[in-house]
Amino acid sequence: MAESIDFMLGGSNLREIPEWSRYGEIELDCHVTDGENWRWRRSTAGGNFKLIDLNNPESSEKNLQQNHSHGKTDNLSGFLLEKLGLLGKRILKSKTKGTTQSLSFRNLARLIIVQEGEVQQRGSPFWSGQYTTKTAELATIKLLLTGVDDSAVVSSMDTGPDNTKQIALIEELLTDLATEIADLGEDQEALSSQFDRLEVSIGTLNESLNAAQRQLDNLVTQRRKAFEEQHAICGRRDEISELLARFNLLQKHYFVDIDRLTAIHESGSMFAYVEAIPCPLCGAAPESQHMDETCDGDVEAIVAAAAAEIEKIERLKNELTATVEDLHREDGDLKILLVSKDTAYQELNKTIQESVAPEVSVTRTSFSELVEERASVQRAIDLFARREKLEARRLTLIDESNTGVEEIELTSGIPESVSHSFSKKISSILEAWNFPGECLVHFDKQSADFVIDGKPRGSRGKGLRAITHAAVTIALLEYCQENGLSHPGFVVIDSPLLAYFKPEGDDDLVLRGTDLKEKFYEYLVRHHSAESQVIVIENLHPPTEIQPFLSMTVFTGNPKEGRYGFL
Repeated sequence: MAESIDFMLGGSNLREIPEWSRYGEIELDCHVTDGENWRWRRSTAGGNFKLIDLNNPESSEKNLQQNHSHGKTDNLSGFLLEKLGLLGKRILKSKTKGTTQSLSFRNLARLIIVQEGEVQQRGSPFWSGQYTTKTAELATIKLLLTGVDDSAVVSSMDTGPDNTKQIALIEELLTDLATEIADLGEDQEALSSQFDRLEVSIGTLNESLNAAQRQLDNLVTQRRKAFEEQHAICGRRDEISELLARFNLLQKHYFVDIDRLTAIHESGSMFAYVEAIPCPLCGAAPESQHMDETCDGDVEAIVAAAAAEIEKIERLKNELTATVEDLHREDGDLKILLVSKDTAYQELNKTIQESVAPEVSVTRTSFSELVEERASVQRAIDLFARREKLEARRLTLIDESNTGVEEIELTSGIPESVSHSFSKKISSILEAWNFPGECLVHFDKQSADFVIDGKPRGSRGKGLRAITHAAVTIALLEYCQENGLSHPGFVVIDSPLLAYFKPEGDDDLVLRGTDLKEKFYEYLVRHHSAESQVIVIENLHPPTEIQPFLSMTVFTGNPKEGRYGFL
């Protein structure tokens, strides 16, 4: 919402959010104290404005340019500045060159519309942090607090190159780097010492890791060898098992053959030496047998052959029995050896799994963490190196710009007497809000910020920075009104009571249990209900007893409750 108001007061563009897709145009109504009522419209895509006179609805719309043009009212900036009596004013741009620039309403916008990111920033409420715009921003504050602009300043002769844009870009980069460096919480010397210590630690740990890794590799090699030996033994036992099975079958064949040959031997013997019976070979009856002749089967020869074959098979059977006994003996020896190899394997595996491998893993993890930490420290050190390089480049560009420039020294900033009076106004507001402490305020020219009870405003927690930023913004409005000076007459503050729902450390927690929140709203109701307007955007509702005295809109995102809105 605050961004939308800023956009309708000349801001360049809107931040892209999905909810914008349903909207094509924004309207903003403005009431002027002399009775004028105006409405202007602008496309959500940006561009120029359409102006409507609400006091004269029949009049045609006017177009207002989005870009400021000095002394002209055909643009939104000039239109608003004319209503404030500030049209055609100039503010100082460079103290050394004595150059000025036309006052635009955009110079005032950041003083009256305070975004959430700005309200809690560590820097001055008057300065955006860009060095190239610092002189102009402080000149804008001086104009509002004194009513005197810088039109009378005469610029110096300048024949040097215009490096303003390059310097502005470098200063923007330096500001970003300053934020990153501030977030580090370390200075360059400490980081360099830390980097050296990390180098030593990494070297030592790398040696330990290599030694542990070598030990692990050696044990893994031994375990692999034990496993291969186990595998070889199991393979040999499988071969023995297959051989024994085959030899068992062969042994059965031997028994069958012996039984068959024994039967032939016994029956042949009976035929040759016992009573006459039909020939077992040719079947001839006893009376038809020719005992002195050889028939197709010579019984005696067959009996002798059977006996010889039986003897041969017995010899083979005995050899087979000896071989089987050797195999059984070998298998028994292999079984015992397998147990010892398995024991050795299990011991090696246990040593690897429970001791060496975890040690290597822990050491490797520590080594990786140190390497990552070193890389992080190196990146931090690089930030300082980049800053030095950019600062050197900025100084070079400034020197180039100042070549041939007549150096002059102009007094800029807020006069001491005015800053003293303005500081008293801030002090009175903080006291009215029951801000903790004595609320003694003075303006520090060097930082362009305020010191409260001896402590720089920017050194406090983000919650207290937000509250004091709001006090400065409202004090500027009241000081201008009380002294008949120009001011838009309204302010927009996003999340000034940040300390109540996003406290930062003990500095913000000191507000818990105090009535600052109630006093804050009571003060706004008492002092800004008629001639001025204060728009507060908050996540927390104002106190219940204050709500009847102010205009409160609750955006719920729920069409059945409160106001839906686009948020």
